[in-house]
Amino acid sequence: MSSKVFFLAILAAILSALRVTNRVQFLSPASHIIAKSSCEMFSKMERVPIEGAIGPESFEFDPLGAGPYTGVSDGRIIKWHEIERRWIDFSITSPQREGCEGPHNHEKMEHICGRPLGMRFYRSTGDLYIADAYMGILKVGPEGGLATRIATEARGVAFRFTNSLDIDQASGAVYFTDSSSIYERRYSQQKP
Repeated sequence: MSSKVFFLAILAAILSALRVTNRVQFLSPASHIIAKSSCEMFSKMERVPIEGAIGPESFEFDPLGAGPYTGVSDGRIIKWHEIERRWIDFSITSPQREGCEGPHNHEKMEHICGRPLGMRFYRSTGDLYIADAYMGILKVGPEGGLATRIATEARGVAFRFTNSLDIDQASGAVYFTDSSSIYERRYSQQKP
């Protein structure tokens, strides 16, 4: 069964690539309109630099549709402020900020400053849940500020590198991944 799914996935990828390069001529007239509007949309996009840090990993919009929010390499979570057309600080994952900000190699300080990778809003409360590679699972309220640690271990085993997160909006269960350099993965959950 899995080889059949794999084959279908490869076939779909090949057909998509051929459609993009116009090597397959079985697109409907409506598909050409969609493709043209997509090209027009991408041509109107602008590049928005992030000052002082690199590496936005995950993007999220709050329950009111504001944002996007993203985590960057110096431990901050920043939010796009549409009216001002700039990024603003929303939250930090570590209270230690000395040596964290500014243009430098943040990798050497991530274990102190934090490295937020995955994030999701729990829509019923407006809280933002964060998977920080070094700080574990955290949350911050709708107003932002210093995030609060929720968990750094599961069943007595310390997290190694929390990097992705999702929330079941119906039940409130928080799911995340924790990876290591030997590619072991552990999936855990915790209710908010």
